Amino acid sequence: MAICTYLIVAHIKHSLRSSLSIYEIIQILSISAMDKSSIKELLTEEFSNQNFNEQKNLFDN
Repeated sequence: MAICTYLIVAHIKHSLRSSLSIYEIIQILSISAMDKSSIKELLTEEFSNQNFNEQKNLFDN
C-alpha cells in the first residue's frame, strides 16, 4: 500500500511539475483529505506558502 501511494504521489508530482517534495505533497493531501478542492488547486503556490508542519510542531514541546 505504501509503495502504491508513493508511486501515485510521484506521478502527481511529475504531472504537475511541482517543486514540492513528495513528503510535502503527502502532508498537503493528508491535511486536506476531506477538502473538495482539486489536487491541482491544493498544490499551487498559494497552498505551498502555508506552513504544513504545524501538526508536527504541536508535539515538539
